[in-house]
Amino acid sequence: MSVVIVLTTTVYPQYKCFIYQSNYMEKIKSYLKSIHQWIEHTLLPIIVVENSGYTFPELKHLESDRFRIVTFNESIDAPHLVGNNSKGASELWSIKNIKKYILSFDYIIKITGRYFIPNFEKWLTQLNEIDVVSQNTPLRCEVIGCNIKHFDYFFNDSILINGKECNHIEFLYQHRLNHFDKTLIFPEMPIEPTCMGGIEKILHSL
Repeated sequence: MSVVIVLTTTVYPQYKCFIYQSNYMEKIKSYLKSIHQWIEHTLLPIIVVENSGYTFPELKHLESDRFRIVTFNESIDAPHLVGNNSKGASELWSIKNIKKYILSFDYIIKITGRYFIPNFEKWLTQLNEIDVVSQNTPLRCEVIGCNIKHFDYFFNDSILINGKECNHIEFLYQHRLNHFDKTLIFPEMPIEPTCMGGIEKILHSL
């Protein structure tokens, strides 16, 4: 069983709802700290996906078969998202477009790029035969994923629920999670104190 971690990042966001940390230097610092921790403290394959054009030159020398950086510039590569204030629409679009890099794995787990989860591998021992995974807190999606066979459904970039537009990715993911019976809900996972990107709040666990 193989698992790839996809760390989602946005250094230069377009206008989106619920953005607290908007200083791009602070965001880069936060992302770099987390990404270095993932590289140094886990053996899991890691893909960093950045959707605002930042290439993480600070990390280029670390790229390998295990660590890859994929950069999009949403304002150029996804003109249909210009003016869309949903962060979820941007996240789903960027994950959908890294499909070719993750097809050789059994599971993809998306983690918001500012967070590092110590000893994350120990939470993955129950993945066999699981369809989807989510974190312990309902309607949160810093950590979420699926068996690769469900990728096209679970990470499709539609923001419609029953034909109606939904701009809250938490509800989109929950709607998709409810489609499956074999779900692994992670226990509460401790992290070092980390500021959320959308609101002024420090998280101590995910």
